[in-house]
Amino acid sequence: MITPVPDCLHYQRNCDKKAPCCGKFYPCRLCHDANYQGPNSDGCKIEIMDRFNVTVIRCRQCLCEQPPTNQCISCNIQFAKYFCSICKLYEDDPNKDVYHCDECNMCRRGIKQLNFHCKVCNICLNLENQDSHKCLDQIADTNCPICLQNLKISTTYIMQLPNCAHFIHTSCLKQLLKSNKRNCPLCSIPIIKMSTEEIEQYDKLAQEAKILIPAHIQNQKVSIKCLDCRKITNEIYFNYYLKCSNCGSYNTKQ
Repeated sequence: MITPVPDCLHYQRNCDKKAPCCGKFYPCRLCHDANYQGPNSDGCKIEIMDRFNVTVIRCRQCLCEQPPTNQCISCNIQFAKYFCSICKLYEDDPNKDVYHCDECNMCRRGIKQLNFHCKVCNICLNLENQDSHKCLDQIADTNCPICLQNLKISTTYIMQLPNCAHFIHTSCLKQLLKSNKRNCPLCSIPIIKMSTEEIEQYDKLAQEAKILIPAHIQNQKVSIKCLDCRKITNEIYFNYYLKCSNCGSYNTKQ
C-alpha cells in the first residue's frame, strides 16, 4: 500500500520527489528538511536533501514512479507550469515567478530579465539596485539576522538594508520596523534615521520624563553614542530619552 504524502506548504505541483538519502517521498526538499529530527532519531539521518540528485518522482494523480520530467509518462498530466531539470524544482502557482540562475546554481524567485547576479555578493539582485547596492564578498551567503535562515538558499525575497551592506528577508524587515526597531541588528547602522517630526515628539516626551527621574540621579551625567550621526556626546544629564547634541536624534545608546 502506498503511503499518502501530505500537501506541500512551499510549492504547488502534481508530483512528489523520492529523497535520494532515505528513499521516502516528499512534496519538496523543504518538506524533507522540516521533517529532520536529528541524527539519533528514527527518521532520515541527512538534514538537507540533495535536490540535484533526485532521480525518481511520483505522479500524484496515477502514482506512477518515473524519472524527473514535467509530464507524467502514464497519465500525461503536466506537473507544474515551471520545471527546472537541474534543481528538480516544480512550481505551479500562477502568482509566482521563478527562474534558474547558473551562477547561483539554484532557482530564484522573480523574473530573470529584471534581476542580475552580483559576482561579489554572489547573489541575484533586482536590476534597480545594480549601481547602488553595496558589494561585500559573499555577504549574502549568511543567515537572516531575524529568522536566522540562510539568505542565499532562501525561497523568499531578500533585500539589502539601505545604509549598510547587510541583507535581510523583506518580510523580516517589515516585522523589525513594525516592532519600532530602526537599526541594523548586526552593525546598528540606522535603517531609517529619525525625522524632524519624530525628534519634536521625543523632545516633548523627554521633557515630561524629567519629573519621573529619581532625585538621586537627576544630576547624573552620562556619555551617549548617536546611531544616526555616529557622534559621541559626553557629559549630558541623564534622561529616559537621550538626545544627541550634534544632530538632535534620540536614536542613541548610553
